[in-house]
Amino acid sequence: MMNNFPNVAVIIPTLNEEHFIATCLESVLGQTYPLEKMDIMVVDGGSVDNTTAIVEQYHRQHENIRLLYNERKIQSIAFNIGVANSTAPYIVRLDAHATYNKEYIALCIEALQADSKRGNAGGRVLIQAQNDSLWAVCNQILNYSKFGIGGATFRVGNQAGNVDTVPFGAFPRTVIEKIGGMREDLPRGEDNEFNSRIHKAGYDVYYNPEIKIYYYARPTLCSSCKQMFANGESIGHLLYIDRDAIGLRHLVPLFFVLGLVFGPILAFFWRPFLYLWLVGGCAYLLCDIVASIQATYKGGLKYSLPLCWLFLCVHISYGVGTINGILFHNVRNKKK
Repeated sequence: MMNNFPNVAVIIPTLNEEHFIATCLESVLGQTYPLEKMDIMVVDGGSVDNTTAIVEQYHRQHENIRLLYNERKIQSIAFNIGVANSTAPYIVRLDAHATYNKEYIALCIEALQADSKRGNAGGRVLIQAQNDSLWAVCNQILNYSKFGIGGATFRVGNQAGNVDTVPFGAFPRTVIEKIGGMREDLPRGEDNEFNSRIHKAGYDVYYNPEIKIYYYARPTLCSSCKQMFANGESIGHLLYIDRDAIGLRHLVPLFFVLGLVFGPILAFFWRPFLYLWLVGGCAYLLCDIVASIQATYKGGLKYSLPLCWLFLCVHISYGVGTINGILFHNVRNKKK
């Protein structure tokens, strides 16, 4: 049980989230945690749609919903702005592209108070389709497939316990003060690096599947590939910054793309590479087909063929993104 109800800073970074921010805020307002104990900060990165107007409307109805501005757009900076603008002993970072079960904040704070060694607490992501279109549903299915995006615990895990990372997260302020805020030079992957620092400081990252997040998957093939490219690019940058923040599953698409590209080239110098390339390609194709059928046999086999193509596209996008991050990390930093 919680020791009373400590104040909580709820930080929600946004950028052009007019289609999601209202439902996100409604799920925060519907929490079992006392509303008067929550300092809800929407930190906007310069939205050009109706995001800020919607937040202002909520502010007029609820004084503890505030709109702050993040001129540099990056989510890690938004998090640090929120931390600096509150004195609450606990920080909960939310994503505007999601909604949260009514006990989300209460369970996060309860988990942190239950063990002083916990530096972060979070829960399970339940992926929702934005609409009934073919690619929107396929993107939803993709996120539940271990073959698709690695099967991280926070996507498929049913047991509570310590893990390497959780989505978004809830943190004691004392931990943030000890390890510092999120790195502001990481446009993505800041959570992996932050959780790595939490572990290095001697704290645990705790996962509870009863803490539920309903996240909306990208609605199209192109938007999903773009997201995966950016996620892969963040891994390339992290290789320079903190290799401990990266797991083997993050590097598999990189090796896959390198194999696709260099297999035929190496075959010119040593013919057995051609056979290895062909065997590897056939093995991947077989796994792709089997995973697509397994993932869709309950929801409708009509999604199998598009999902098969989606798997290939996101794996290549992630791998190419990682290569881009590796090759142009120093160039990007010099521009800053």
